Amino acid sequence: MNRSKQGPTRSSKCLAVVLGLVLSGSVSAELTDQQKAIFKAAKQRSNDMDVSSLLNQIDQQKSRGAALIDETADKAAEIAIGQGDAKDEAEKRAAQICESRTHYIFASRSLGEVALREIFAEASANPETTVVFQGIPKGSKMPMAFVDLQQLAREYDPMPSVALNPLLFQEYEVTAVPEIMALTDGKWQNRKCHQEVRTRIAGITSVGYLNKRLDEGDLGQRGPVEEISEPNLMSVIAQRIKEIDWDKKKQQAVDNVWNNMQMYPLPPAPEDRIVKIDPTIEALQDIKDAEGNILVPAGKRVNPLEIQPFNSIVIVFNPMRESELAAAVEMIKAYTQKGAKIIPVLSEIDKTEGWNMYNEVARKLNHRVFMLTPDLKQRFRIMHTMSVVRASGNHFEVREVKVER
Repeated sequence: MNRSKQGPTRSSKCLAVVLGLVLSGSVSAELTDQQKAIFKAAKQRSNDMDVSSLLNQIDQQKSRGAALIDETADKAAEIAIGQGDAKDEAEKRAAQICESRTHYIFASRSLGEVALREIFAEASANPETTVVFQGIPKGSKMPMAFVDLQQLAREYDPMPSVALNPLLFQEYEVTAVPEIMALTDGKWQNRKCHQEVRTRIAGITSVGYLNKRLDEGDLGQRGPVEEISEPNLMSVIAQRIKEIDWDKKKQQAVDNVWNNMQMYPLPPAPEDRIVKIDPTIEALQDIKDAEGNILVPAGKRVNPLEIQPFNSIVIVFNPMRESELAAAVEMIKAYTQKGAKIIPVLSEIDKTEGWNMYNEVARKLNHRVFMLTPDLKQRFRIMHTMSVVRASGNHFEVREVKVER
């Protein structure tokens, strides 16, 4: 055997979000204690929803290809070891099984219906016994592959415990069935069930006979056996993963980033104009720190720009319009020479060009570029391109620039 310019909004949530939007960097030493407290609370409550984090999401997108590949492999491994979102639940279930199951009958459909009925009857009469299979029939798909066994098990009262466990077949090198096995009480450690074989007998399915021979070790074959008709599920998974063209899938995943990205084909600015946005907000309820101290009382109006200056200049344009791209190049060059911090934002790109166009725009600007996000569009009320956003006193100023074609 082998095994636009609007008034203040009454919302504490809005307070935290808008404060977080403009408060990036360190706190100036000249701030008052109250201002410092407001700043600290805002940062804690903003959930990193500042301009930089909104825009830096694009940096993560180039790695999505590799991440999708890792996810594919992880999902396959979940079948055997329980990872991903269900990891804790899977490990808890595995530990319970490990500690409660000591008797197994290894079976296969190759034994035929008569033999399987005898095995299921034995497991029904002995609740500590589980009937295990190592895989599903070739060409079958889960969960339909187990319908026949489920229907058969329902004929018995109590219904026998039937499981798909390819790892047991691999660990104990079970290559023919039936085989009955008694194990010591299980101990779950380091994501593995630690048990020792007390007795194992090939060709026998009687739990009573097994219990009479406990702790006698491997008694070999004592009855007829059959080959296992179902391929080991773990071997099937390993082979399928081995056959995947990972380089091709990774490239496809990277290319698909642009197919899934939301674009904003905004109209060009029909004229030059300036829109001022008052970021002043009013707390609907008290804003407290972790100790319960009130930092901003309900009803208090706060202008984030009076707490921390917003020194960046956001330039939103459409690179698919050559005139806007050229204007952005000159604008960024001029602002950079003055020492300003620039954030170039693209409203859209040609999805068929994808990374090629994205990288070419960055090369022409000689600057990192970002894609327009729903948050940025909404908070600065971006309606046209080009739009230049900067702080001006206690307001945000959105300057729409008409670019001659």
